[in-house]
Amino acid sequence: MKVFVAGGAGYIGSHCVRQLIAAGHTPVVLDNLAYGHRAAVPAGVKFIDANLGDGPALDRVFAAEKFDLVMHFAAFCYVGESVKTPMKYYINNCSATYTLLETMMRHGVMKFVFSSTCRSVKSMALRRDFR
Repeated sequence: MKVFVAGGAGYIGSHCVRQLIAAGHTPVVLDNLAYGHRAAVPAGVKFIDANLGDGPALDRVFAAEKFDLVMHFAAFCYVGESVKTPMKYYINNCSATYTLLETMMRHGVMKFVFSSTCRSVKSMALRRDFR
């Protein structure tokens, strides 16, 4: 399978890329390197330096590559920072993910894996309120 890996230069995404290669799949990584590292992407893997919310860039990549599956590891996950800069988190985690989902639908990609490494501030607040 050809797999689009958003956030594939981050810790979890880059390990997933290695596992995809080991299983015989072809990953293509998109990462803006806000928290990822170019060196984490294995040699020979196609790398696109772009923001997940860049609709025209996503359309170009999806039109050229014909993906079977999308794996999303590009959400921001630092709770403290999210409280200080909530719009940064909203734009990346909500708006950009919506742009990705719209792009997938336009290009007929219906398989999606979303990975998140921490709880949201809202879910933590709700938990605290209901203890």
